[in-house]
Amino acid sequence: MLRGWLVYNMTGSATNLGLVCLAAGVPLVIISFFGGVVADRVDRMKFLLVTQVMAGLISLITGILIATKLIVFWHFIVLAMLQGITFAFIAPLRQSIIVRLAKPGNLMSAIALSSTSFNIMAIAGPAAVGILLTFMLPEYVYYTITGFFAVGIVLLSFINLPREAAGATGAFHLDVAEGFRFIAGNRQIVVLLLVALVLSFFCVPYIYMMPALAVGTLKLDQKGLGFLLAAAGIGALIGSLAAGSLAAIKHKGILMLVLVFIFGCGIALCAQFNSFPLAMLMILCASICGTANATLNNTMLLMGTPPALHGRVISIFTMTAALTPIGALPMGALADFIGIPFTFLIAGSIAVLFAIFLWLFAPAMRRI
Repeated sequence: MLRGWLVYNMTGSATNLGLVCLAAGVPLVIISFFGGVVADRVDRMKFLLVTQVMAGLISLITGILIATKLIVFWHFIVLAMLQGITFAFIAPLRQSIIVRLAKPGNLMSAIALSSTSFNIMAIAGPAAVGILLTFMLPEYVYYTITGFFAVGIVLLSFINLPREAAGATGAFHLDVAEGFRFIAGNRQIVVLLLVALVLSFFCVPYIYMMPALAVGTLKLDQKGLGFLLAAAGIGALIGSLAAGSLAAIKHKGILMLVLVFIFGCGIALCAQFNSFPLAMLMILCASICGTANATLNNTMLLMGTPPALHGRVISIFTMTAALTPIGALPMGALADFIGIPFTFLIAGSIAVLFAIFLWLFAPAMRRI
C-alpha cells in the first residue's frame, strides 16, 4: 500500500494506480498454477525460503531507488511484476505446508491462524506506514520492511517439515492436466472458485483505491490513510479469528452467502457520506465479512482436495485472488471517470447481487 501511496502522489491518477496493481496481478494469474505444480514436486520449505529472500530483495531495491532519487513510474511497474512472480510461488507453498503441519481436526483453525498472522501485519503495517511517513522518509520504511522479511526467513529456518513422497512426479504437463481434471469434476470446488473469482475481480480491488478514497474524497493525509487501512486490517483480523471458530457450523455455504452480502453493503456505503468515522466503520465491517468468507472458502477447498493435489488447487485459488490487482485497473479508470463514491457503490452492489443470485440459482452453494 506504500507503493500505491507513492504512485498516487507521483501521478495523481487512479488509473496509474491500477496499472501498477495490474503489473503485480498478471504474473500471479499466469504463473500461479505452475507454481502450484512446483509446490507439489519440490522441497517446499527450501523453496519457500528462496521466495522469501526474493521478496526481501525487491523491497530493498525499491528503497534504494527512492533514496537515490532514481525512482520513476515504470520502476513501480517492474517491481510490482517481480513481486507478483514471487508471490505466485509463495501462496501455494505456504498453504500446502500448513496442511502438512496441522492435524486434520485442526485444519480450520490452522488456516485461520495463518490468515490471522498475515492480518496482524495488515493492522501494524498500514497504520505504521501512515504514521512513519510523518517523520521517516519512504526509503527507510522500505528498509524496515526488508528487515521484517529477514526475520521471517530466520523463523522459517526453524520449521522441520516431515519428509514425504512428492505428490506430483510425472511429466509436468500431465500434472497440470490432472489438477484441472480434478477441479472440473468437483462441483463444490468449482462453485467455491467462482465465488473467489467474482469477488476478487469486481469487489476486493476497492482496497487498492484507498489512497484515492483518502486523498480525493475524504481529503485526508497519509496518517488518515494509515487509519483507514488499519480499520481494514483490524476487520481482517477479527474475520479470520471468527472463521477459525466456525468449524462446527453445518451450513457453511449459507453463512458464506450472508458474509458476501454484508461485505458488499460495507463497500457500497463506505464512500457515500464523506465522513471519515463512517468510512472507517464500513471498511471495518466489509473487511470482517470479506476475510471470514475468504478463510472459509480456502478451508473448504483444502478439506475437499486430496493432499497430493493441494498445491495445484490452491494455486487456482491464488489465481482468482490475483484478479484483485488486475481488477484495480478498470476500477481505477472508472473512478477517474465517475468518481470514487459511485465506483465503490457499483463494486459493493455487484457483491450484493451476486450473493442473491447464488442463493436463488446455485443450490450447490447452499449445500456446502
